This record gives sequence, C-alpha cells and structure tokens, in this order.
Amino acid sequence: MVSHVAAPNHADASAGAVGAPNQATTVVRRERTASRSDRTPPWRDRALWAVGGLAFALRAAWVIAFIRIPSGLSDPILYHSYGGGIAAGDGYRSLVGDPTAYYPPGYPYFLGGLYKLADLLGLDSHLDLVVGMSQSLLWAVAAVAVALTGRWAFEGPAGRRVGLVAGLVLACWPNLVTYAAAWLSESLFVALFAVAIAALTSCARRRPHEPVAVLPLVLAAACISTATMVRPQVLLGMPLVALAWLLGGLGWRRVLALTAAVTVALAALVVPWMMRNSAQMGEAVPISTNGGDNLCIGFHPDAPGSFKLPIEYCDTGESWGDGFEAELRRNSETRDRAIEHILDEPLSLPRLSARKLFYTFRSDDDGLAGGESYGADTVLTSPWRGAWLTFAHTAYAVVMVAAVAGLVLAARMWWRDRGRAELGALLGLALAGICVPVLFFGDPRFKVPTTPLFALFAAVTAVSLAHRLQKRSGATGVDAGDWESTSR
Repeated sequence: MVSHVAAPNHADASAGAVGAPNQATTVVRRERTASRSDRTPPWRDRALWAVGGLAFALRAAWVIAFIRIPSGLSDPILYHSYGGGIAAGDGYRSLVGDPTAYYPPGYPYFLGGLYKLADLLGLDSHLDLVVGMSQSLLWAVAAVAVALTGRWAFEGPAGRRVGLVAGLVLACWPNLVTYAAAWLSESLFVALFAVAIAALTSCARRRPHEPVAVLPLVLAAACISTATMVRPQVLLGMPLVALAWLLGGLGWRRVLALTAAVTVALAALVVPWMMRNSAQMGEAVPISTNGGDNLCIGFHPDAPGSFKLPIEYCDTGESWGDGFEAELRRNSETRDRAIEHILDEPLSLPRLSARKLFYTFRSDDDGLAGGESYGADTVLTSPWRGAWLTFAHTAYAVVMVAAVAGLVLAARMWWRDRGRAELGALLGLALAGICVPVLFFGDPRFKVPTTPLFALFAAVTAVSLAHRLQKRSGATGVDAGDWESTSR
C-alpha cells in the first residue's frame, strides 16, 4: 500500500567525515562520471533480459499450474467483480450495483482493461490465464527495474553485481512468484513502484550542475501517481526522497521539479476520479473509502495488531450492502473512532506498533493464500503444500536477514557520504514502507510493496560478503577494489 539518489564518494576511506570536496573526491567524481559513458546500455545487457525472462518464466509456470478464478467473498472476488463491471461498461460498482469507491480504483480498472482486451481478442473464456500472464509480465518488469536501480545506485562492476543479484532475488522470491496467480493489487503496485525507484535513482545520479533528466523525471512522476491510485501510501516516502536529494546537494531546483512533476501527474488522475465520485456518490472522495475501516481495524481498545473481524468498536450498524451513502458514513465514523482511541490511549501505541510489525513480517505465504481466495479454494494439497511452505519461509528468512544487514551497510555508506542522494532516497523509501503497517494494522501483504527494496539491500549484503571473501583469498584487481570505492 505504499512509495520513495548521487554525489561523490569519499576517495580516502580513512577520512570518514563529510566535508568540503578535496582533490581526491574530485578525482573520484570525475571517474564515476566518466565510467557511465563506457557502460553497456541496459537494452543491450543480456543479463538484464535473462533476469526479466526468469521472473516471467517462474510465474508463468505457476500460473499455468495453479491459477483459479476467485471464489468465496474476499478481496480477490471483489476485484474480479469490479473488473467485470468496468469491462462491461457499468463502471466501478459494488456487488449490489451501487457506485463505490471502497478500494482504490487503480487495480479494478487494470482488471477492467484486461477483461475488455480479452473480450476483443476472443479470450474471455481464459480470463484466468490473461490475468496471470499479464501479472507475470509485471513482475518481470519489476525485476529488471530493480536490477537497474542497483546498477545506478552503486557505480562500476560492483553496481552491476548488486543490480543483477537484486533482480534475481525478486525474480526467484517464492512468495512473490505465487502473487502472479492472485487477484490482488500487489503485482501492479510493485511493478509501478520498482520502475519509479529506478527512474528516481537515474534522476539523482546527475550532478547539480547537469540539467535535470526530463524523461526519467516524467517516468517517475507517472509511475508514482499511478501507484497512488493503487496504494495511496506510496506518497509517504516522497518527503524523505526530497530530503535525501537536498542533503545530497542536488538543490531546490531539482526537488521542486520532482514535486511539480508528481503533483501534475497526480492531479491528472485524482481530479477526474474526484469528479466522478462527486457526481455519482455526492462526495469528492480523493482515492477510496476504506481508509476509515483500515484505521479502525488497527486502532481500537482490543486491537491485537493484526487483521481480525468483527470489531464491535468499529461497528456503525451499516455495511457495503447498504449503498454508497452508508459507505461514506461508515468511512467517516470509523476514522473518527480510531482517532479518538489513539488520543485516549497514546501509551498503548509503542507495544501495538511492535505487534503490527510482528504480524507483518512473521510469515511469507500470503501470495498463496490470495491465490486460494483465502480458504475458499485449494491449489496445493499435502505433502506438496507443506514442502512449499517450508521452502518459501526458509527462503524468506534468508532474504530478510540479508536485507536487514544490507540496510545497515547502506545506511553506513550514506552516513559516510551524505552526498549519495540516490542511496539516501532508497533508504527513505524503505523506512516509509516499513512504517505503513504501523499506521494501519499488521498483515503479511503489507510488506510486499517494499520487497523491491528488500531485494536490493539483500543484494548489497551478498556482494559485500563476496568482496570480503575475495579479499581474504588474496584476489586482487579492479573488481575487488571497486566495491570499496563505490560503497564509502
């Protein structure tokens, strides 16, 4: 449900402090700038294509084997229903036929577009494969974008290694593979977010005296604004990106250019949506009406920190089946009740926040649960189910331990050289992503939007370990020294 770059590194590791540029840092700056000209363009890098191809192939195989049209009554079937109504020309309507804005409109309209295209191509009897293959392609785009982010955030051969490892981590992450077969918004959001962070990193690599990179800036703004229509929390990271750019010496002009681009792109999507809501529902809802429910689930007298219904404190006596007027009233009332509880019990927040993080990060099988419509269907049976869950949770534990270590390493790199605006922005976006469950409630799905950054920081750990082993074995050469020069 969420969003979130380059100045010279220190040439002399023993200096350790951030100060005025000296001759050594000027040399490094020139070397880093010059090294870009002889780098293989991304579209000619076969390794990047291989990463994207692997991400697609793994998910396509899972989709062919296990995808199901949603059943029961949970998020997947609701998204499926919304998409069908949009494709049929009825617009975004609830199960009872009333106009709704309960979920952010991005994913329902994405499904509606796919369903309409499938109908035009005569594939309407294969909607499951159309959705699954489309989402597999989105994950391939995300894996390539993450690989590019790593390449651009860390210069030279070490940066290419970080990027490729990060792309492979995202491509092969078991839980994320299963998301391709789930009617959930994570596939669309992660692709948009991954492309946005790659574009932001590309923008921040340019020096203050260089002109603003217009195309990456426009691409970042377009992806951030579209991602907002899928998960509005992506905007939480933008102030931290702006702060990192300012600390990195990119200047107010570049920060204002980013702010203006995002604002214009966001207005182009939000304003028409608000006009639609005002005309059909009588209230200019900016994005969605489920914010009150989400807030109240996370903040009430008996809140466990996880998603749990029903909640007597949040019961307004009305539900989605009572029409859009009841939907609007419920959103307002549940929001007010949650805020009232926060103000009445502020001392409970630290412990509650810790529990929310625990429930968010304790497991990694939410993609499979979504693909099974949260218990309404079954795609894996024993003993395969147990084997898959063991494999998925083991892989998740390894990746997250590496990601935490990588976050620490990256934070040290940035602290030694605050001029690395691209790295500061990535750290800020990761922090914002981790904080999202604290603002609502803990759920394993809420960590998925930040997985591109977790993959990136896990790759930092992997490359750092490889470099240390290389040094211990007595290996020498440009590659061995490159990680030192680009990570300080």
